[in-house]
Amino acid sequence: MKTVYINGKFSAQRTTGVQRFAHHIVQALDRQPLAETGVRWVLLCPPAGQPAALEHIQTRHVGPSGLPLHLWEQGVLPLAARDGLLLNLAGSAPMLAARQCVTLHDAAVFDHPEAYTWVFGAWYRALFRRHARHAAGMLTVSAFSQGRLARCLGVAPARIRVVYNGSDHLDAVVADESILDRHGLRGRRYLLAVGSTNPTKNLARLEAAFAQAWVPQDVLLVIVGADNPRVFAGAREVERPTTEGPLGADAARVLRTGPIDDAPLKALYQHALALVFPSTYEGFGLPPLEAMRCACPVAAAQVASIPEVCGEAALYFDPTAADDMALSLQRLLSEPALRQQLVAAGQRQAARFTWERAADCLVAELNALT
Repeated sequence: MKTVYINGKFSAQRTTGVQRFAHHIVQALDRQPLAETGVRWVLLCPPAGQPAALEHIQTRHVGPSGLPLHLWEQGVLPLAARDGLLLNLAGSAPMLAARQCVTLHDAAVFDHPEAYTWVFGAWYRALFRRHARHAAGMLTVSAFSQGRLARCLGVAPARIRVVYNGSDHLDAVVADESILDRHGLRGRRYLLAVGSTNPTKNLARLEAAFAQAWVPQDVLLVIVGADNPRVFAGAREVERPTTEGPLGADAARVLRTGPIDDAPLKALYQHALALVFPSTYEGFGLPPLEAMRCACPVAAAQVASIPEVCGEAALYFDPTAADDMALSLQRLLSEPALRQQLVAAGQRQAARFTWERAADCLVAELNALT
C-alpha cells in the first residue's frame, strides 16, 4: 500500500481559505475506508499543530518545538516525507522535496503582485515556478485558476488538475447567535460582506457603493474578515462618490467584526438580507457558496472564478463600477421576490459542491500519479 504524507502546516495556522480547504479535504479523506482509497495516509504536523481527531489517517507531530512554521515546512517536512508522496493542500509547500503534489489555489501573485508585500510575492512566484518544473502533480480549485496558472507558469493546462472546494462544512455547525447581541444586530437589517484586507477583495469600493446607493437608514453593512500586513500590501484608496442616498450613509452604518469562527459566521449568513461579494479576483471564492448553503441570497462580482462557482444563482455586478454595485444593492433591498429566487437557486448550486466529491476527485488524481 502506497504512503501519502499530508503537509499539516495548516493545523498550526489561523484558518483562512486555503487552510479551510486543507482541513475539510483531510476530514473527508478520513471518512473514506482505508481499503477504498488504497492509500496509507499520514498527516505530518508541526509540534504546535492542533489537527482534528482522525480515525483512518495517522497523525504524527515531527520536528523541534519553537521552530518557525516556514522553516519547519522547508526543512523538517521533506525529510519526514522522503519515503512517500507528499501532498500539500494549503498553497505553500517545500521548495525541495523528493516527490510531492502541490495545490496552487490561484495565480494572484502573478496577476496582482501589487496586492502583496514584495517578500511574500517574490517567494511565492519562485516557489510556483519550481513546482511547475519539478512537482509530481499540480492541483488547483477552479478552471479559471487552472487557465491562469498554466499561462503564468508556461505549462499545459492539463498539467494542472482541478479539485473544487466543498460547501457543506457549515451544515453540522450550530449557529452562534450571540454575535447578533454583541454587535447590536438583533432585529436589525444588514448586508454582509466576508473578506480580508487583501486589496483584491475590493471592500473600499463596496463601502463607496453602499454610501452611494439609496439604502434605508436602518440598513447596515457588516464586514467580516482579518488583516495580515505581512502578506497583503496596503489597499489603495478608492475614490468615494460625492453623492449619497436620500437618507445618507456614514461610518456608523459600517460595522467590522474582525475575524470570527464558523458558528457566529453561520448566524450572520442566516440573518443577513444578502451577502455582497465584490472581489476583483478569486481562485475559487467560498463565501458565496457558504451563504447559499445557509439560505442567504448572493450578489457577486462577475469576474474571475466567481461565475464558474456561483453559476446562475447570484445577482452579478461589475466590481470596478461603484454605480453598478450600488444598483445591485438597491435591487436586493427593494425586491423580496428576487431574494427568494436567489435563495432557491443558491441552495441548488451549493449542493453541487461537497467535500466528499472533492475528496473522491483528489484520490482519483493521486492514483493517476502512482
